[in-house]
Amino acid sequence: MILFTSFPFSYGDVGTVSVNSFDVDYNIENGILDTIFLDPDFVELILTMDTSSDGTVEITIPRSLLDAKFDTFDDEFFILVDGFETDYAEIDSTSESRTLVIPFFGGDSFIDIIGTDALNPFSLEPEIPPWIKNNAGWWADGQIDDTAFIQGIQYLITEEIMNIPQTESGEISGNEIPPWIKNNAGWWADGQIDDTAFIQGIQYLITNGILQV
Repeated sequence: MILFTSFPFSYGDVGTVSVNSFDVDYNIENGILDTIFLDPDFVELILTMDTSSDGTVEITIPRSLLDAKFDTFDDEFFILVDGFETDYAEIDSTSESRTLVIPFFGGDSFIDIIGTDALNPFSLEPEIPPWIKNNAGWWADGQIDDTAFIQGIQYLITEEIMNIPQTESGEISGNEIPPWIKNNAGWWADGQIDDTAFIQGIQYLITNGILQV
């Protein structure tokens, strides 16, 4: 996540944050933004901030990052400020984005913007090089070790074949890889499961701290 702020030392904060490669514009009155990040599991965008007194956050959210829909029509977002449901105003809506103005009280520090559709970096079925599949088969058969297999996964991440949230860093932890992951790798190498099912196993390694990227 990259944060650009125009007035880093003032209590009127305007700028743009890159969230999963999407630019999110914001304007805070009586506060300073700390972070904005997406939680696709809960279909929400989370803002953390430091506030001095009552104010508002104006935020422009790309629809491809987070949206609220009912059938084909725009629906309302569900907004929580420090855990309390809060009314908001939608001041602009285009085919690409929606702009919300959300009020807060002095001392509030969290805003949850909950929708119905969120970007999921594992939702697309990517094109994975054949040698990675060969590695997976050799690893499942015990011909290469865990480190060699994970190096192949790190290649996918480095080359952006597998998209991982930008706020995470890449290194291998000391935890053991569960046997079912190795079974998945063998089935994937044999064509018994698709790329998406294999990547779900890799996502498990990441979310459980076995592989950190």
